[in-house]
Amino acid sequence: MSQSTLHEAEYYEILDQEDLSIQCHLCPFDCIIKQGEIGKCLARKNVDGKLCSLTYGFVDMKIDMIEKQNVYHFFPNSRTQTFATYNCNLDCDYCSMPEKAHLDPETFTGKKFAPDQAIMFGMASGSKIISFGEAEPFISFEWVRDTAKLAKERGLKVLLRTNGFFHEQPVREMLEYVDAVTLDIKRVTDEGYEQSCRGGSLEHIKKIIKIIFDSGKLLELHLVIHEGLNNDAEAAGILAEWINGELSAEVPLHLSRLIPSYRTKDYIPTSKELLVSSYLAAKENGLQYVYIDGIPDHETLNTYCPNCNELLIQRNSYLTEVRRISLQGNCNKCQTKINVILS
Repeated sequence: MSQSTLHEAEYYEILDQEDLSIQCHLCPFDCIIKQGEIGKCLARKNVDGKLCSLTYGFVDMKIDMIEKQNVYHFFPNSRTQTFATYNCNLDCDYCSMPEKAHLDPETFTGKKFAPDQAIMFGMASGSKIISFGEAEPFISFEWVRDTAKLAKERGLKVLLRTNGFFHEQPVREMLEYVDAVTLDIKRVTDEGYEQSCRGGSLEHIKKIIKIIFDSGKLLELHLVIHEGLNNDAEAAGILAEWINGELSAEVPLHLSRLIPSYRTKDYIPTSKELLVSSYLAAKENGLQYVYIDGIPDHETLNTYCPNCNELLIQRNSYLTEVRRISLQGNCNKCQTKINVILS
């Protein structure tokens, strides 16, 4: 990769003018990076005393149904142009795409897209929504921010999927150009993050979740359930209690089956019984919208009115049908306002 192709990153400071060491302040790891070295995410490099993004513009593109991003309350049954970024600041045992999360960008041979090129593809797809996800979009902060800003100028809606382990200032800046966020919670304790993700902090991520919630953006949360992660019914209940008490009972929570991968290849997939008991624990702690992702055609895929229990949005493994809910987001039967964006 030639130096001319590098894009200077943001959120860093020069520590020493003589040895050109710098410190990245994108995420709480706050990597100190010496000349010629890279940070923990493998995507931000010190080049002659400047922090450069090695992944600016490197994305895979595909068109998905929006539900594949663990988003059920943001334009349900819509297609989204998804930009799959590379690299991550966490190293989770059950990562479903370690080859993308821990890529050496300097050996990357794929295509590079400028923000205006990406938006051109997004608009040509016919979708009114673009989404950033798969690895960790904040690692490509500058490109995602630039592309999201351009998307908003062109009248598109923007969805971001993140692990949330980033500093407050870049998160607040990104939220200026985002309409909805789905956030993946890995474990329900700081110790759990250290064990399963080689770092991270639930307490810090909770602060970021509050910032997102207080911004008024649509927020959905996601937790993978499995005994081997200690993400069980008790953990789901603890998380739900926090969501209900510190955010709102209206924040959707997705509980997913673990599919063995990476360091968990020897695990068996999460049982239906554990998923259901975790669902019940979350509901018992007051959440109005809890979903089990991973049991095809299960009734917990559906959205029901929290007041009258009317079936509002029906989902199965291949189709989502918006039924008795108005474009304004009200239950057609009892007129209760539902936390969903349809227009």
